[in-house]
Amino acid sequence: MISFVTYVVEAKDIYVAKTGNDKNMGTFSKPYLTISKAASVAKAGDIVCIREGVYEETLSPKYSGTKNNPIVFKSYQNEKVIITAMQSLSNWIEDGNGIWKTAIDWDLGQRNFVMHQSKVLDLARWPNNIDGERFTLNSLRNDGGSNGFTKKDAFLKDSDIPNWQWQNGGSIMFYGDRPGSGWTTWKAWIKGTSKKRVSFDVSKNYKWILEYHPPKDKGDYFLEGIKEALDYQNEWYFDSEEKILYVKLPDGKEPIDGDIKMSKRTIAVDLNNRNYIHLENLAFFGGSIEIEGIGNTLFGNTVLYGSMTRGISPDYCANTNAVYIKKNAENTIIEKCEVGFGDGTGIWDSGRTTTIKNSYIHDFGMLGSYDAPVMMRGKLGAKILNCKITNGGRDALQIVSKGAEVAYNDISFSNLISDDCGLLYTIGNNLHMKIHHNWFHDAESRGKLKKAAGIYLDNSATDVDVYRNVVWNVEWTAIQMNWNVTNVNIFNNTLVKAKGGTMGAWHKAGTKFSNVKIWNNITDVEASDKSGNQESEFTWEPQADKQNNIITKLGFLDYSDNNYQLSEISLAKDAGKFVPKFTDDFIGTKPDLGAYEFGEEPWIPGVDWDITNGPRGICYGLPGESCYQ
Repeated sequence: MISFVTYVVEAKDIYVAKTGNDKNMGTFSKPYLTISKAASVAKAGDIVCIREGVYEETLSPKYSGTKNNPIVFKSYQNEKVIITAMQSLSNWIEDGNGIWKTAIDWDLGQRNFVMHQSKVLDLARWPNNIDGERFTLNSLRNDGGSNGFTKKDAFLKDSDIPNWQWQNGGSIMFYGDRPGSGWTTWKAWIKGTSKKRVSFDVSKNYKWILEYHPPKDKGDYFLEGIKEALDYQNEWYFDSEEKILYVKLPDGKEPIDGDIKMSKRTIAVDLNNRNYIHLENLAFFGGSIEIEGIGNTLFGNTVLYGSMTRGISPDYCANTNAVYIKKNAENTIIEKCEVGFGDGTGIWDSGRTTTIKNSYIHDFGMLGSYDAPVMMRGKLGAKILNCKITNGGRDALQIVSKGAEVAYNDISFSNLISDDCGLLYTIGNNLHMKIHHNWFHDAESRGKLKKAAGIYLDNSATDVDVYRNVVWNVEWTAIQMNWNVTNVNIFNNTLVKAKGGTMGAWHKAGTKFSNVKIWNNITDVEASDKSGNQESEFTWEPQADKQNNIITKLGFLDYSDNNYQLSEISLAKDAGKFVPKFTDDFIGTKPDLGAYEFGEEPWIPGVDWDITNGPRGICYGLPGESCYQ
């Protein structure tokens, strides 16, 4: 006789409230005081219901859920729950010259981050950040310096540098923009100061960072991090030995107790080695969310200022992410969330089969390094669906995950600091990537820089399908392809208002395109290569198979207002080539050209909720929210 044992999960609701006590039972009438207490007892199937309030702690579950019985942490009946990594400061003492100080008992190093009300304060710097914007460098141009092979005792010289002790905790930010460079910024600790010159060791894991961006070739720079530089409004300096924070507000005003907050924890949520944890309808502020496990889900959450950092790193990126999906993560879902504001990356994915959908991700990469609102560098099967992604210091979306799908997204405003990047950037062989039904628009580099592309298939990208996309208002090329591009299909796209040309390529000596098909596309201007740079800029790529493409500004519903659906009189109607799997649902005698088929219900990408009111339609009153007053 065979006996079967059935294990029943006895799920329960656990309650947390600011009026509770951790010695309570965690019931509705006798809730816990802290999320940490609830997280220490919640097991598979339990639902942790959190009452309204601000919780200064890290959400770190002790146990995992299961596929059919996840552990859920959520707000109770749409109440406003904020989990913050920040700490309010008080007890200010005048230090002179409009500077105020207070003592604290912690130090997060490069993750120290200070806000006054809704304003992010600048680490004391020279020259000053006059306009107060995070994406503008407010920098100077140096006179010269060491070459790209000098890593130890490298130097930068400039006649304007103040004679201060920059070696006492100071650092340099440098952006080299000579022809053939300009992809990234870098930072380094200053080790020595002499007249009109600072010296430093540039410790980087990738030699191209310094070799192609050396001080010798000149560029943009600023210095930061010493008390002498604390001479302008909305700046701060932290004495790590004495544990004293100094701030300077507009007009030297005394801070009101509680108005200034400083980061006290780097992590707001710790899901390392945890499976099937669901976070729903919560707000997280000032700290990162780390995910490493199977089946973890974020739904309806607001995540703000989670990747603030000074950003001195040996890598090409800051290694600081608002949401960090690690390499052992699998089947992570981020849905209907807002992830906003950070020096580093918004969502960094190193996992497998990650899905990000119906989410608003914006304003990241404020250091100008290889960070972005979304960095998809996972193993396999990433999906970016129906998202609004905007405002990146370099790229808006960088994706190299194999077998990825990028569909129905509204992506805009890349290149806010760095150059030679784009709204979507990918690189690598055997990508097997599908990019379809997206809007890519409004990419423009700062100053005299110009290499802001729409879709960027860099350095021998292979196996990519690009179809049914609309690209407009980009400063460089709508589609840029470099080196040995192979097995790329560019079908039924509308590519207009690209200042550099519809398509561009760097045909490096010894490289060539293979099996690149450009069929059924619309552009608006005939372009010839006039750039004089190593990249060529054309209407249609010369080394591609080109069929059934047209050049016209006519036949759109409203060309001037960027409505690129086809009109009744469009020459693009029934002018296309039938392409199995790509044009199967055409209407009429033949497929139409461009991204839209006349007569079909027009597709509109992006989120299905009002971003001005947040994913839940409520306002937490947090800095950075569109609804914040």
